Amino acid sequence: MIRPLLSEMMGKHKVKSFSQLEKETGISRKTLAKIYNGEGGGIDYDTLNALCKRFSCRVDELLEYVPDKEGE
Repeated sequence: MIRPLLSEMMGKHKVKSFSQLEKETGISRKTLAKIYNGEGGGIDYDTLNALCKRFSCRVDELLEYVPDKEGE
């Protein structure tokens, strides 16, 4: 499974709200909330690009692969 690290990145960069991040990236609060909570089926490349640009990071700093437990 893919685990989003947006909450960690927001904390590290002292971003206190989705509203602030929306203003800085142009990504809607609804989309940010879905990423933050690990909901939805995928993330658009433009969205990843905007987040990486804002946080000056790589994609692997926003998303983490966690192997599924056996039997899942």
